[in-house]
Amino acid sequence: MNHRIQGLMDQTSGRPVRVGILSMYDVENNAVRVLAATLRAAGHTVVEIYFKDWISNHLAPATELEYENLEKTIRDRKLDMVCVSIRASAYYMSAKLLTEEMRGRTDVPFLWGGMHPTLEPADCIETADMVLKGEGELALLELINRLRDGVDISDTKNVDFAQADGSVRTNGLRPLVTDLDTLSFRDYTSHDDKVLIYGKIYETGDPMHGDPVFQMMGSRGCIYKCSYCYNSTYKKDIYPGQKWFRVRSPQSMIDEIKAAREHWDFKRIRFDDEVFNFQKAWLVEFCELYPKEVGLPFEIFIEPKLVSEERMTMLRDAGLIHVYMGIQSSERVTGHLYDRRVKNKSIEGIAQLYHKLGIKPHFQLIFDDPVSTEGDKKALFEMVESFPPPYDLYLFSMTVFPGSELVNKLLDNGIISKYDVEGTNTRVFYQHRVNLKYPRPVEDTFWISLIQMQSKPFIPKTMLRALSKSETLRQHPWPLIQMAHASNFVKLGSTAVRMAAEGEMTKTLWRRWSSMEGVITT
Repeated sequence: MNHRIQGLMDQTSGRPVRVGILSMYDVENNAVRVLAATLRAAGHTVVEIYFKDWISNHLAPATELEYENLEKTIRDRKLDMVCVSIRASAYYMSAKLLTEEMRGRTDVPFLWGGMHPTLEPADCIETADMVLKGEGELALLELINRLRDGVDISDTKNVDFAQADGSVRTNGLRPLVTDLDTLSFRDYTSHDDKVLIYGKIYETGDPMHGDPVFQMMGSRGCIYKCSYCYNSTYKKDIYPGQKWFRVRSPQSMIDEIKAAREHWDFKRIRFDDEVFNFQKAWLVEFCELYPKEVGLPFEIFIEPKLVSEERMTMLRDAGLIHVYMGIQSSERVTGHLYDRRVKNKSIEGIAQLYHKLGIKPHFQLIFDDPVSTEGDKKALFEMVESFPPPYDLYLFSMTVFPGSELVNKLLDNGIISKYDVEGTNTRVFYQHRVNLKYPRPVEDTFWISLIQMQSKPFIPKTMLRALSKSETLRQHPWPLIQMAHASNFVKLGSTAVRMAAEGEMTKTLWRRWSSMEGVITT
């Protein structure tokens, strides 16, 4: 083991380990809270550190004051080690800079975990002292228990260790957790062992506590294999032969909501699963229990192929008010590039169904892909034009994750280079959600401006249809961009006023929405 890990082993033997778990640019981090809850249940002291927050399209590097406050937290809380949650590859360089900065201030070892360390452990162990791969709760608990008990940690499953001679001790993976009901509920209580470090802010308490929406997950994994998503790589390469999509029981989910409501008066639930579980027997049980035992309105993420009138009616009657659904692009691009084969007509029919049932949809689209033709962009515009209001559009810029099938497709065909892959590239920091200030081909800006305005009920569809036929605007879209910006500010402004009137404009939301540098389309 390198000297930092050896020092950790020498200092902690025979006593509970004091662990810091750090979330980068993400105060909503589910992983941090469930890891912390797991360790606390075993008697370990855990300090959750929320280091900076997600401001869409404007993720500033850490400042000297933020580093000073992180150092202060490590020293004042007498932390034995710091675990860094790297939820996406774009944060790799930020984690590297943070870890190297702390090396000059403290000798505490750093463990990295999350999606990027799982996909690229060899790169990560060049900076981190330890890398935690795959599902982390039981693996991290085993590691910390071994440290406390003075037991050899070198063969801990899921964990790679940097050695004193510069080599790496690599260990295999534990099996996936099959019964999610056995895991601890996430710790959302607001107490002094939670720290927010953001700009000049240095305060204790859970930064999400008091938000009007309680976000939770009832499953892990996904049943689909979209090329842009890490789920396909996890299923095929990280956990081959194991059941990747697993679900909690409805009662477990309801019990977690009840536990949170004892100290948090939230107004609705958002189930953040990759896809909400639509297995019939499970769905029947959920729709029977939820209205009786919770009764709050809720939101879900779903996939078009799972939508049926019977299932959506059941969910609507149980309290469903909003759905988030990815349609990505026109059917040719969605099938050819993203491995999601759904017809435009099917999407149009689903939009009509939501309207009929009184469920508000939030459709997710991906732009800036390298294969869409003029015909594809026009087809997407025409499909969105058919959607009955009200609905929202979430416009994302294409992100290429390492290890994904999308990377293989684009690299093998010479369409992108390795420098376009997230981790090396950090474009997601300034163009995750589409911003019309971003330099892109004028034809793309033309169509994005038009499509963005389609979700604004105060803009006539007939006018947008007429503008879409203008060759002058296609070549010189500046006036269209200004219209799109204005419509966006009108919608954001009215939404903010409504949320403020209803008591839903929290400090976290205000901090994110008030960043003019990163204004997004919506």
